[in-house]
Amino acid sequence: MATEEATHFTSVDQTADPAFFLKFLDGANKLPGVTAWKTAILDGLRLQPGAQVLDLGCGVGTDAFEIADRVGPSGKVTGVDISASLIAEAVRRAAGRNLPVTFEIGDSQALRFVDHTSDAVRSERMLMHVPNPEQALSEMVRVLRPGGRMAVHDMDWETQFCDSPYKDITRKITLSFCDGIKNGWIGRRLPRLFREIGMTGISVSFHTATGTYDFLQFLLGGHITHAVRTGVLSEHEADRWWTHLAQANAQENFLYGCTTFVVSGIKA
Repeated sequence: MATEEATHFTSVDQTADPAFFLKFLDGANKLPGVTAWKTAILDGLRLQPGAQVLDLGCGVGTDAFEIADRVGPSGKVTGVDISASLIAEAVRRAAGRNLPVTFEIGDSQALRFVDHTSDAVRSERMLMHVPNPEQALSEMVRVLRPGGRMAVHDMDWETQFCDSPYKDITRKITLSFCDGIKNGWIGRRLPRLFREIGMTGISVSFHTATGTYDFLQFLLGGHITHAVRTGVLSEHEADRWWTHLAQANAQENFLYGCTTFVVSGIKA
């Protein structure tokens, strides 16, 4: 069972186990449904050879590598993440790939890049962790050239669903997890926020992300431990909930998921 909380992506380097977040990202990228939303993000960017692309909240660089393949040797991809340990891993994974990609530590709320210098900007599962997502979106638009495209993916954590007979326990867990994320409702807010920052040609797609029992332990294990410690849940409630899900998993009846959003648009 995980002991770190998956809600702590803005403070990865200050946690007791930064490697947990590497494992979490790698595990999440293998989930059913993730490929579909990643395709939707790339489709929203409509990348061309030679494009200059900014990947915010790049994590370990998985998506930056695919983007670099698409823009080719005449393009450039810059991956930015607030975590030094994640950036170090991205640099390590980039070694020997001979791709037009660089990685750097940075804050999406205060980007160092000059105005109108990117052809495309993306972020995925980042804004839910950012203290001021409106400021981050404004920065993304600032560095985007007129006519450039932006695509953002994020979660709506209050749409979690789990097949459990324990409704009250499930609600306590899912709602407290949603409220523990800085911006647990960011998915449903994205279409409006895109309009408010002046994006045009806005496209919205909805995706259902489902997770395995093993991944749910990664996702919620640390949170439930904290919830017991702080009195949100009793130890008996937590044990009963996990025990049932383990049994459901063994019987191939486990079901857990959440709704996610991909929103893209063009800078006027």
